[in-house]
Amino acid sequence: MFRRTLNLSTRASGVAFAGCLGSGYYFVENDEGAKRAFEAYKTLVPVVLHYRLADAKGKYFQPMTEEDWQALDEKYAVSTVSKLGKLQGMYCKYCQSAAGFTNTFGPSWIREFRTLESNVPPRPIEAVYKTIEEETGKQVNETFAYFDPVPLGSASIGQVHAARLLNGKEVAVKVQYPEAQALFEEDIHTIRSLTERLAPEQIVLLEAIEKQNAAELDYRNEANNLMDVSKNMEKHGFQPREVLVPKPVPLLTTRRMLVMDLLPGPKLADGIRDSISTWAKQHGTTLNDLERETRARIEKEGIPTKYEGPSAGQINLFRKLLRTRDGLLNFAIAGYNGTAGWIMPPIKYRQSSLPPNIPRIVDTLMRAHGYQLLKDGVFNADPNGGNFTLLPDGRIGMIDYGATKRFSRNERLSACLIYAALARKDEQRLYDLCEVAGYKSKHGKTHVLYKLMQFGYDSWGKEVIGEQNIQQFIDGLKSEDPWEEVPDNFTMLKLMSIRLRALALGMNHPVKCSEWFGPIAEKVLEEEGLPYDTWTYDMLVKHKPEITIQKYKFG
Repeated sequence: MFRRTLNLSTRASGVAFAGCLGSGYYFVENDEGAKRAFEAYKTLVPVVLHYRLADAKGKYFQPMTEEDWQALDEKYAVSTVSKLGKLQGMYCKYCQSAAGFTNTFGPSWIREFRTLESNVPPRPIEAVYKTIEEETGKQVNETFAYFDPVPLGSASIGQVHAARLLNGKEVAVKVQYPEAQALFEEDIHTIRSLTERLAPEQIVLLEAIEKQNAAELDYRNEANNLMDVSKNMEKHGFQPREVLVPKPVPLLTTRRMLVMDLLPGPKLADGIRDSISTWAKQHGTTLNDLERETRARIEKEGIPTKYEGPSAGQINLFRKLLRTRDGLLNFAIAGYNGTAGWIMPPIKYRQSSLPPNIPRIVDTLMRAHGYQLLKDGVFNADPNGGNFTLLPDGRIGMIDYGATKRFSRNERLSACLIYAALARKDEQRLYDLCEVAGYKSKHGKTHVLYKLMQFGYDSWGKEVIGEQNIQQFIDGLKSEDPWEEVPDNFTMLKLMSIRLRALALGMNHPVKCSEWFGPIAEKVLEEEGLPYDTWTYDMLVKHKPEITIQKYKFG
C-alpha cells in the first residue's frame, strides 16, 4: 500500500518541503524550477500527512481496514498523479518509476502511475505539427500521406503518433515537446540543490540521470541506438524469433523528431494486465483481488527471492491443452448446431482465454538485456513496462532506446565480473573489484559491501534484506560501515537492474538478475580469453575502467 512507502519517505518529504519554503519567496516567484518544485511538494505533502494520520489512527485508536486504505487510495491517486503528470519533467519520470512497484503501492496508485508511462497529458496537434515543420522545413502533408492526430502514447519528453509515409510505409513518429529540455534542466537544478543538502548519497544517481537525459533529448542518438541494438539482437538470435526492435528512418530523424517502424500491440504491462484480468474473470475472481492477495503475502512474508510458480514449459502445455479442449468442444458444438441447432437454440462456440506465458516473457527480457549489457555493452537503462509492446504473435517489441547506456570494453568486463561473482557468491572478488574501482568505506567491511552489491545489482528478496524494509536495510548498512568514496560508472547498470526487477515483480514473477546474467557473463569472459578463475588482483588493476568518484561523509 501507499502507506508503506510513506513510512519511508515522510521525513524526507517534510524536510524537503521545509527546505523549499526556506529557499525563500524570491526563488518561488522568480525561478521556474523552484515554482515547479513548490507545486510538487504542495501536491504531495497534504497526501503524506493524511496517510500518516491514518496510520497513527490505526495504531493507537481504531484499526484501519483494507477497505479504509483502498478508499484513501482512491481519494488521492487520481488527483495527485494528474497534477504531477501536468508538471512533467523529472516528476513524471519518478511516477513512471513507481509504476513498477506493485508490491508497495495499491492498485489505485499503480493504475494512475501507469497512465504516465504512455499517457502524459498530450500537447495539442498544432504544437506537434509546428515541431515537425520546424524540423523538416516542410508542411506535414509533404512528409506524411497520413498523420493520426490522436497520439499512440505520450510520455515525459514527447509523444508518439501513427503515420504513413508518402511511399505507403506505416511508421511511428516521436515528437519532442518544445519545452522538454528546459524543464529537465530546471528540475535537475532544483532537485540537485535540495539533494546536496538533504540526501548527498543520492548525488551519484542524479548525475547519472542528468548525463543520460542530455543524450535522450537528442532523438538522433536514439535512432543510432535502435540501429545498433537491432543488429545486435539479430546477431544473437533474438530477432526476429523472440523480439522485434523498430528500425528508424534516418532521413526523417532529427534532434526533436524520430520516425521508426510502427509495431502493433498494446504496451507490455497493459497487455499482461488485460490478459490476466480476462482470465481472472473467467475463474471467478478479479485482477484487483489477485494483486491484493500478492501484496498481502509480500507484506507478511517479504519479497520472494525468485519466482516459484509454473514454468514457461508448463504454461505452454496448459495453453495447448486449452486450445485442444476448445477444438474438441467446438467440433461437438458444430455437430449439434448443424443438426438439433436448427430446431433448438444454437450453442455458442467455446474460446477460452489463454493465460499469458509470463515466465517465457520474463526469460526473454532477462536474456536479451543480459546480452545487451555483457556481450555488446549497449543496453537499455530504463526497461519499464511502457518501453515494450506485446505483439499479436506473442513476441516482445522493444520500442524505446532513448535511455541507452554504452560501456567501454573494460566497463563491460567489470560488469561480467560483477554478475559472475554474484552468481558464485564470491564476496572477496566483489570487494576487490570495488576497491580497485575506488570504493572506500569507513571500516572496509567486506560483508557490508557484498550486501550493497546484492541489493543494487541482483535482488531485493528476503535472502538479501531479511525481515527489514528497504530503508531499514540501507540505514543499517550505512550505520555499520558508511561509504565515503563511490565510483559512479555503474549507476545506469544499477538502474537497469532495478527497473527489470520492478517490471518482473509487477508481473508477479520476482527475479534474481545473476541467475540470468551470471551464466552469460561466464560465457563472455571465456570468449574474451579471460575466464573468471584466471583473474587476479593485478588483472583487475590492468582492466580498470576510467572512473569518476563521488565523496560522502555521514554522521
